[in-house]
Amino acid sequence: MYKYKLIIAILFLPFFMLAQNSWELKKNANAIKIYTRTTSSSDIKEFKATTEIDAPLDTILNKLIIGPKYTKNCLPDINYFVEKINKNQSIYYSYKDLPWPAKDRDVVTLLTINRIDNKTVTLTLNGSPYHLPEKDKTIRVKNFTGHWILKEDENQKTSVTHELFLDPEGQIPSFIINTLLVNAPYKLFRDLHKTSQKQS
Repeated sequence: MYKYKLIIAILFLPFFMLAQNSWELKKNANAIKIYTRTTSSSDIKEFKATTEIDAPLDTILNKLIIGPKYTKNCLPDINYFVEKINKNQSIYYSYKDLPWPAKDRDVVTLLTINRIDNKTVTLTLNGSPYHLPEKDKTIRVKNFTGHWILKEDENQKTSVTHELFLDPEGQIPSFIINTLLVNAPYKLFRDLHKTSQKQS
C-alpha cells in the first residue's frame, strides 16, 4: 500500500525553498531525522526529513511515483496518478480527511523528475490546483511546493531528503499541524525503509 503514497502522509505540512532560517532537529530515531524551521514569508513552518536506505535509487523512486489511477471516488491518504504530461512530468491527486473542526483538504500536484546522473534524481513538487475540478466540502490547497533528492552510493544505498511547504489555508487547529509536522514524515520514512530496503 505504501508504494501508492507520495505525498499523502505529509499532505498538510510546509516547505518554502527560499527561507533562510536555521533548521531545528525535532526527531532523530531509526536513522531518520526530522527538522523544522520558520519561513521568511509565512507563519507556517516547513519540514525536512533525511535518511539513508539500504536499497538502490530506482527501487525507492518506483515506490514514490507508482500509484493507482485517479477516479472521482478517491479514498483519503492515497496518492493517485492522474495523467502523464510528458516523459518527465505527471499529475497526482491526494485527499486528506481531517478531523473536526477542520475541513477536508485535497491537493493536485505536478511532479517533475530530473535525473541528474545515474546516481542522483530529484523530484520537484508543485501545486497544480486547477488541473482537476474542486470537490464539495473540500478545500483545494493552492500554495504547495517541495522536493525529494535521491542519491545512491557505491554500495547501492540511497540517501533520501524530502522538504515540503504547504499552506493549508483556512483554519486548522495547531494540534493537527503539530502532529503532522513531525510524526507524519517520520512514519512515511519508516514505511519507505520497510518496503524498499534489501532483504538479507
